[in-house]
Formats: sequence, structure tokens, C-alpha cells
Amino acid sequence: MIRVLLIQGHGSDKVISDLNGQMEVDLVQASSLQSGKVQAARVSFDIILAPSPGSPGSDDPEYSLDLIRWNQEFRSRGETTVFLLFTLISGLIIITDISSGMVSFPSDQIACRPLIAAFRQAANRGRLERSFRAGYDLQNRIIASMPLAYLCLENGRITDSNQACRNLTGCSGEFLNGLEISELIIINEEATMQNEARLRTPDGEIPVRVHLQPGSDLLGFSGYIFLEDRREPANLTARLRETERECREKLWLSETLVLKMNPDGIITFANNATCRCFGYTETGLDGNHISILLPPGLDSEPLSPVSLFLGLANESEPTAIHIMEHQRRDGGKIYIAWTTKAYYTPSGELTGLLCIGTDMTDHTPEGEGRISTRIWRDRVIDGTDIRPEAFDAILQACIEIAREGREGKPIGTAFLLGDRDAVMNRSRQLILNPFFGHPEEMRMITKKDVREMLKEYALLDGAFVVSGDGMLEAAGRYITVDASQASLPKGMGTRHSSTAAITTVTRAVGLVVSESGGRVSVIKDGKIVKVIG
Repeated sequence: MIRVLLIQGHGSDKVISDLNGQMEVDLVQASSLQSGKVQAARVSFDIILAPSPGSPGSDDPEYSLDLIRWNQEFRSRGETTVFLLFTLISGLIIITDISSGMVSFPSDQIACRPLIAAFRQAANRGRLERSFRAGYDLQNRIIASMPLAYLCLENGRITDSNQACRNLTGCSGEFLNGLEISELIIINEEATMQNEARLRTPDGEIPVRVHLQPGSDLLGFSGYIFLEDRREPANLTARLRETERECREKLWLSETLVLKMNPDGIITFANNATCRCFGYTETGLDGNHISILLPPGLDSEPLSPVSLFLGLANESEPTAIHIMEHQRRDGGKIYIAWTTKAYYTPSGELTGLLCIGTDMTDHTPEGEGRISTRIWRDRVIDGTDIRPEAFDAILQACIEIAREGREGKPIGTAFLLGDRDAVMNRSRQLILNPFFGHPEEMRMITKKDVREMLKEYALLDGAFVVSGDGMLEAAGRYITVDASQASLPKGMGTRHSSTAAITTVTRAVGLVVSESGGRVSVIKDGKIVKVIG
């Protein structure tokens, strides 16, 4: 049943006669436009049928304006009542639909159609509009009441937002509307989670996760996107990781070594933990020269024992801990991680060195000492694809190369561990790759015989490339990254700078053996993070 309000005028009798007998039409008549407004205020109609402006009795200019305003009132309230105009021409009723937004009525746009067909079409359109509007309103109410922030976009430009989004961004709806989404959201191209981004706010940037249809391009997207505030999860994750590291370090650093020496290298103080670590519990270390704690043959090195420790104290790069090889009283080998502080007079004269150390020695099943990486390894490989056992194997190979050299001569080399594809794309072969085509089991760095083979290839120019799981991929690789942006202390050579450069554009970790000093430098994100002497 179609409910129709008929405003009487010229031709209304013809309308009534044409509708006579049509049981699907519920017709209510009003004598004037004002009377019709009263009726419509009480009852909801599908169609309002009024005389066309300009027809006899409806040629008052105010009538046209009242009719237009009435239609606009309905549309502004979201009502779906359809406005039709009728006029009698040569005994025929001509219907004009103005609900689509027409504001003028030129005679050449008047379409002749059967009255009932026009009513049915108008009523069906009204029902569809009501259905769409109800669904749209329900969707808007659901979205608006959600605690999750949302933005409505049209071709990448913001057209609407909810209160949760305005609270998150710290901006008003008037400020957000019209902004390009790229002005508000920065997508993290190297994020570990899909659609992780940073949201610009008046107070800085905050981490968010952007939820939108899979495969959509945010910059040109049309529709709704949702923003998930990731500040609290990010803070909790960081705090948990740091707490775990602190607890682990406290456990391993429970007995800290403390040692003091004068500028001549004479030990002036060593606590019980230091004496016990080096095997001098009975006699103590006070009064002895620092050289008794170092491997034999150090006198042939270009740096004196005191200079080694002084170099750690004056290191310009804050590289945390430096690890040095030492010798116990019984001849056993141990590794100590030192942090050194030098003391000077106001005139700049060295008065002494304070060394704080931690025993970093692990023992193999054969009883040999090797460096323990448990305290600091996680910090180095965090955020990479490097397995702990692969890192330890490469580090051990570097230490052996630094200590033994080849045929009695010191050699230098570099390893790039992890993020294999990115490293290979930013380097090229200087020679034929000696590892190409060999079985995987012959290229695993975790095998001792494979590490022995490395000492031969370490004589080649270029760097080794090793995957995160310890697979040797290439040797003799020339790094093609610009090394001018590397941040290293003065005095570092090409091998260190090129390795540092490639770690700034990849997630690889570099390990460099210095030919001159026999040190092993661990490099990440363009900086030296550990030095093993």
C-alpha cells in the first residue's frame, strides 16, 4: 500500500479519478500547502503530490518557494518521502519528480508517464532509501561508539573521524577533515608487523597499527581505516625485555672484578673476586705488574699493557664492554670484559687506571676456555635473523684468526652475518665464490672443521657473507655501500668503515678482525658495539 498526500489544485480531480479503484493507494487530501504540512506532521507519507508551480491557482511565487523549502526540510531530516508535482495538459496528468534535487521546472524536462507507474517507482525508491539509510545509520552508530579510533577516507583524504580518533591525535575534527592521510600517518616500511605506522600528533609521533582491507594502498584508499594505539604494548615489551636483561646481567655480574694500577702498570688494588678469578687468592696481586695477567709475547706488540687499558679508557666510541684475553696463574686462558676509567691531574698527567671487569669465559668439553657471549649477545642480535649458535661460531672463528693468524703472520678479515639477501644485493664478488655449489652440510659455520677452512679463505680480499642460521654463502665480497656515512672512531681502516656502512642499510651484524692490532670488533647499525682484544 502506497500512502499519498494530495494537495488539491488544478487537475487534482483528474488525479483522483485516475486513482479511483486503485486499492494499492491510500489517498489523503489537503486543501492547501499549509494544510498538507499539518497532515504530514501527524502522518508519514510515501509520496506528497502537489500542483506544479505556474498551474492555475498555483502561480503565486511564494507557493514555489514554500514547496521547495518543504522538500528541503524533509531531505535535511533524512526522511525519504518523495515529492511529485502534477499538472493537467490536454486532459493528461503529467508527473515531475523533484525529490532528486531539482529546484526549477522547465517544461522541456517534464516527463509523461502513467500515474500509477510513477507512484510505484517513487515509492520503491523511497523504500530503498529508507533501507540504505537505516543500514548506514546503524553502521555509523556502531562505528562511532567503538573505542577504536577510525578515519573515513576518500582517495586518501580524510573526510570524517570519531571522538576516539580525535582524542588519539589530539586534533579537532575540523583540523583533520581535508588532510591527506600521508600528512598524518607515516607507514613503517621495515616494520616487523604488517601495517605498523607512526601517527603524527602535536606532541610528537606515537606508534599505531593501521587496520584496512588487505592489499589496499593507504595513500589512495577510500573507506574506513582503524587506528590501534600501540604505545602501551610497545612500552610493556621494551620494559619486559630490559627487565629480563637487567636480571640476567645482575646474575652474571654478581661478582665484579675491580682492579687499579698506576701509570707504570703496577697493580695497586685488586679485590678478592679478581684474585680468585686469576688464581692469586693466597698471594694477592698488589705490587705485581699487570703483564702477569696477560698472555706471553705481549711485549712484542706495538702497545704496552698499560696502553691497552688506557686505550679502552680513552675510546671515543661508547662501545660498552671491551673483552681481552688473559692468562691465569696456572696458565689457563680466560676472557675478561673490562670497563676502564683513567684519572688525570688538572695539568693532564695520568695518575692511574680503574678497571671494572667481568669473567666472560666459557669452557668447552675439552676444557679449553672461550668467550661467553651470554650477557651481551642478545643485545647484538636483537632485531636480526641471527641464531645464537651461529653468532658464537663466527665470533670464535674471528678470535682464532686474530690470535693465530696464518703461517705466523697476522691477517685481517670481515664477516657479515645475517640478512643474507640484502647483503648480497649490496656487494659483489672480487673473485669466484669458493662456496658456490657446495653441499649445505659443508658450509655450516657451527662445524669446527669448517671454521678451520675459513682461515685459508681469510687471506682473500673482501668479506665473508654468512646467513643468520650459520650457512657460509660467499667469500671475497666487495661491499658497494658508500662508507662516508659510517660513524667510527678515528684510525679505523677501510675494512671497518665498509662493514659499518653496510650494517646501516641492512640488518646484518659485522665482525671485523684487525690485522694490525689483532682485535675483533663487533659492528651493528654502523657502530662498534663490542671490542674483543
